[in-house]
Amino acid sequence: MLTFAQRLSRLQTSPSVCCWCQTPLRRLPTENGEGWEPWLCMNDRPRDDGHASCWDRQLLYAIRQQAKGQTRTSWSWLFAPTPRQTQFAELTRRCKYALFGGAKAVTKSYGLRWLLYRDCLRIPGLRCLLLRRTYGELESTHLLEMPSEAEKLAAVGAKYKSAVREFSFGNDSLIRAGHCETDVDVAKFLSTQWDRIVFDEVVTFPLSMFLAIVSCARSAKQQVIDEGGAQVWGGTNPGGRGARWVHEFFVEHNPDPEQFPDYDAAQWGFVQGWLDDNPYIEPGYRQTLMNLPPILRRQWLDGDWNAFEGQFFDFLATKDREPWHVADAGVAA
Repeated sequence: MLTFAQRLSRLQTSPSVCCWCQTPLRRLPTENGEGWEPWLCMNDRPRDDGHASCWDRQLLYAIRQQAKGQTRTSWSWLFAPTPRQTQFAELTRRCKYALFGGAKAVTKSYGLRWLLYRDCLRIPGLRCLLLRRTYGELESTHLLEMPSEAEKLAAVGAKYKSAVREFSFGNDSLIRAGHCETDVDVAKFLSTQWDRIVFDEVVTFPLSMFLAIVSCARSAKQQVIDEGGAQVWGGTNPGGRGARWVHEFFVEHNPDPEQFPDYDAAQWGFVQGWLDDNPYIEPGYRQTLMNLPPILRRQWLDGDWNAFEGQFFDFLATKDREPWHVADAGVAA
């Protein structure tokens, strides 16, 4: 076992920085020296804006397992959200509809799953629906990871049943993974109420399909009601057939008022993710995205919602992550 001083001497620093305080993320080796703890912002000072420290904000949404040693109690980390994932988790406590979007490889799908696991552990009997548009997409993402993640959570009663695509917990909470390609598929989900509905790559879903399914986001559980009620989460990159309605509802908050007169912008929130937010990404991945065609590069590297195929004018939504616009006529730029 390594002493804390030995672990501290091997402290690693990431190029990724905390989205709140801009401090580089760091990680320590595990006590047995055979692995690494998660990347964390180790800034433990409360912020001037009234928020808890960055460290405490990440820790609040983490999953740790207690292990009793011979002389003291130690902890093993099962999940610790990045600061940006934590920002999304905080958003789900303020908005009924919460979207984690932006560039590729900001660990949206992974974060959505593990934040669902955390809520399932917190709230007995929680019912969650996790969707991709096609079975092939579901199989190559969530279904690929759930069996091994159930093994990591076995100590808290987690089990994965592949035949029914169901992830269950010892407290009667469960996550059902499904796909929704046609209107017939929609009907499969309308007879049950769900405490959490999660649309991964929500831009692949037509608005009518999305609205039909979210009509089942309702709960009779007092703990869910006390926390604001059932929730709808989404994760996505810009681009795709549904990008326009997703942008209008979640990002710009301006759907057609005649068609949606009761739309409440306060219930719809968005967290933008950037490639640099992910400390686990391989060093060469940015160059992979740099080699994409211009529109895809702007969508997947820059997280640009104003980039779409077939556009005539090439407007930039941001420049160096700041809002960008054409200077007013007659005003010096």
